[in-house]
Amino acid sequence: MVLRGDIAPWQRDTINEELDVRLVALDGRVISMQMGTQVVPDGAFDQDELFDLFYVPGGVGSGAIATDERVLNTVRRHHESGRIVAANCSGVGVLARAGVLGGLPATTVAAIARGLRNEGFNVSRSRRMWVGNPAERIWTATGSYGVNGSAVAMVSHYFGREIGTIVSMMFDTHSGLGDAIFEPVGPEFFEHPELESSFQDLFEEMLLPAD
Repeated sequence: MVLRGDIAPWQRDTINEELDVRLVALDGRVISMQMGTQVVPDGAFDQDELFDLFYVPGGVGSGAIATDERVLNTVRRHHESGRIVAANCSGVGVLARAGVLGGLPATTVAAIARGLRNEGFNVSRSRRMWVGNPAERIWTATGSYGVNGSAVAMVSHYFGREIGTIVSMMFDTHSGLGDAIFEPVGPEFFEHPELESSFQDLFEEMLLPAD
């Protein structure tokens, strides 16, 4: 909406652009969320289709798709084709299982951070809210608290700071995080080792199941 000028709090210097943004599901059917919300996707998942940016969200369902070869192959194809791949929360585990993270710095929700570290992935102990690797076209973010900042950082990187500023004011992110939202790597989280360990014990098997 910002890019095409629907939301224009001032006269922008940038030219309006149109993006085709779609929410796809594996079989195209209505999705029942954990708390009963019904989500209607824009269409069915097509393994042969390539997007400029392929984004994997987190949540309870990410554990199942972390072992789904259709999704993993699609992530690999996008990366190998020079497209951007991104994920937040436990969706980062899907990128890891697809083999595109390698040794790159990454971040994720606390619940699977330990599991990814144990598998050899580069998730620092002091997790960042988001970690962008523009040269490698990979962006990872933590759970819900890091999502807004990471979205603004990506938007700013690919569409410019002016667009990022408008989006950040819509999310009210700029007031909370300041100019850090324009950087490819976000601020550090506070560490809560004992609490994180309890959540990892509870959720790791669900969100990052064994191969």
